[in-house]
This record gives sequence, C-alpha cells and structure tokens, in this order.
Amino acid sequence: MTSASSSTGGFSCALVTGALQPYAIDFYRALDASLRRRGASLIVLVGSRSTYRPWSSLGIQEDDPLFQFVGGKFAPAWIQRILGSSSRDKVFLPGSSKIGSALSERQPDIVIVNERNPICLGAAAWARRHGVPCILSTDIGRNPPRYSSTRMHLVYHRLIGGFFDGVLAKTVEGKTAFARRGAPVLLAPHAIDTARYPLPTCAKEEPFRFLFVGVLEERKGLDVLMAAARIAHAAGHRFSVRLVGSGPWQASAEDAASPWLSLAGFKDGDNLIAEYHQAGAFVLPTREDTYAVVVHEAASCGLPLLVSTGAGASLTLVEDGISGYRFAPADFRRLAEHMSRLLEDSQLCQNLGAGARALAEEWSTDRAGEKLAEWLPQFLRSGRAKTRAGEPRASL
Repeated sequence: MTSASSSTGGFSCALVTGALQPYAIDFYRALDASLRRRGASLIVLVGSRSTYRPWSSLGIQEDDPLFQFVGGKFAPAWIQRILGSSSRDKVFLPGSSKIGSALSERQPDIVIVNERNPICLGAAAWARRHGVPCILSTDIGRNPPRYSSTRMHLVYHRLIGGFFDGVLAKTVEGKTAFARRGAPVLLAPHAIDTARYPLPTCAKEEPFRFLFVGVLEERKGLDVLMAAARIAHAAGHRFSVRLVGSGPWQASAEDAASPWLSLAGFKDGDNLIAEYHQAGAFVLPTREDTYAVVVHEAASCGLPLLVSTGAGASLTLVEDGISGYRFAPADFRRLAEHMSRLLEDSQLCQNLGAGARALAEEWSTDRAGEKLAEWLPQFLRSGRAKTRAGEPRASL
C-alpha cells in the first residue's frame, strides 16, 4: 500500500499569521523540516513584526527563507477591540495587506491561517476563490475562556466558519472551533522544543521551592497560591514560593513579610531555565488560560506539575499521579494538599517529574510537526483543491 506522504509528496503549504509569537517559531521550523522530508515545502507569511523586531533576537534573519513579511495598514483601535487583538498582535484593515498578492505569487496547495484576524481572513478568502483547502489553526472553540473572547467574537467565528476545511486545534477547546461540517480536526497543542529546556544537572537549593512563572495578575490565581501556601506553612512544612514575572498584582503585607515568599521579577532565556532547574515543583493556579506554554517548559525541565483546570495545558500535560495533579481554579485547600504531598514524599516528586518530562517530549515541536505533516495530505486527496490547468505551482 502506498503511504499518504509518498503519494502526495511535492505539495506546498503557506501558513499565515498576524505576528510571530516567539514560542511558535520552533514549531514552524519543525513543521518545515517534517514537510521537506516528505518532499513538500512551507512558507510562513507574517503580517506584523512591529513588536517583535528585530527578528534576529528571535533567531530569525531578515533573509530567512522560511519567513516572509507581508505587512499592511493597522486597523483603528475600535476594530482591534472587536476582534480581540492585543498590543503585540495587531490586526490590519481588510484588503490593506499584501497577503493576496503574496499567495498568488506562491500558489500554495494548502493554506493554514493562525486565528481569524483580517489578514488571515483575507488569506482564507483567497483560498476559497482559488479552490485551495484552508485550515484554521486556533486556540478558540465554542466555549473559550471569558478573557479571550466575547459573544461578538463567537458570532464572528460562526459567520466565517465556512471558510475552513479543517481545524488545527492548539488547545483541546480549539477542537470545537466553527468550520465546515465534517471538517477534519487535529489536536496539536502549543509546543516547545524540549531540547531548549533540558533536565537539570545541578543540585537544587534548599528548602523545596514551588515555582510560578507568568504575569502577576489576579487572573493567574495568585491569591489561591498564597492561601494554599499559608496552610502548608501552618502545617509545619518548610518550603519557598518563587514568583517569576511582573504585573500589577501585589502580595498582602502579611504574605510579603512571610519567610516563604520570594519575587524574582521577569526572566527569560537562560535565566528562566535556571529558575526551572532550581525548583522542586511548578504551580499554576490560573483561573483562565487558553493554554499556558509555561507548563510545557516546566514539564520539559522535569518538574512535577500542580496546575488548575483553568489552564488548557492541564488537559494534555497534567495526568493525575503521572506528571502531577490538577485542581479546580479556586480550590486552595486541594492545592495545599498537593503541595504537602510533594513536600512529604521525595520519591513521588521524582516519579512525577519523570512523567512530566515524558509528556513534554510526547507533545514537543518535533512530534507536532510530524503529526501535522502526516495529516495535511488528506486535503489534497479529498478533492477540495482545484488545480488550474496550465498554471504551474511556484516553488517555495
């Protein structure tokens, strides 16, 4: 029997994104490598680099053949608010970007759009006009976290769902995204290159450290973590809670004066990895997070995971008793129980850390790139693409 990849090799794929999220770059490179091994190719068309310039700081040279900047005119603030864009991922006025001409020049066989901002909608419209299958890559399904989408967003998502022939779900919730009836769905959550987050080789400092990494804000459930830590401390346990990040949240005077709380400020790169390596366990008590890539980073570094069910990553990386424990977002008592369990059982910590690392590798960028490269050819076989006679495909 001929495999799907061998029977449909040689196709080209264009992935369109409003901006380059730093954690996604390794995934794009992994997908590119997986496609090339199958004789296929990838180009990533990027609408905005205003926040992330210079690209060289992300390991991208201006002439990197995998990435092409297409640009456009930023939409007014009121449109940005309606479409839910952030200050770092602005959207363009419909028709103002050069995405149509970029796609016409490239003539891809498959288009993947990252979320639903106007540049991606323009790419989806181009795909529809030219009979090219279009796949939606998204965090957002039909019941997203409240902070990420409004009712108006969901109406918009429903209205444009017919543009999409398939869904690349970056979260479990994303599997329910609006698309054509019967559209294939692939779960490939936000991933990291586990080689960038190795297991520690140094001895950990005493006392046992619970690590939080993220924006310091109310939504992250830091009040829940403080309440759980007070219970564990009152039970006679010796430990520290280390908060890595910045934001408007402030500890109470009582907690700030406690012997167990430490604020490290914002860290990234090697400094952040050093924080993971000195920790005994990772804690994320968030009320709402579409995914939370920091969970993957911590798992890759071999940390037991204590993650609330408010984080999308809890559904893929946290298996109770295998890689850590899940708890309801406001349940500080259950979190305190999990913290105490780790403090009392060093062997359990080692076992959970090993389980977390195994799951981190299972959901790594390399695995995600392979899964997607294997999944894509079905759209060519399905007859959705309409080849234009006498019009050659441009090489990517």
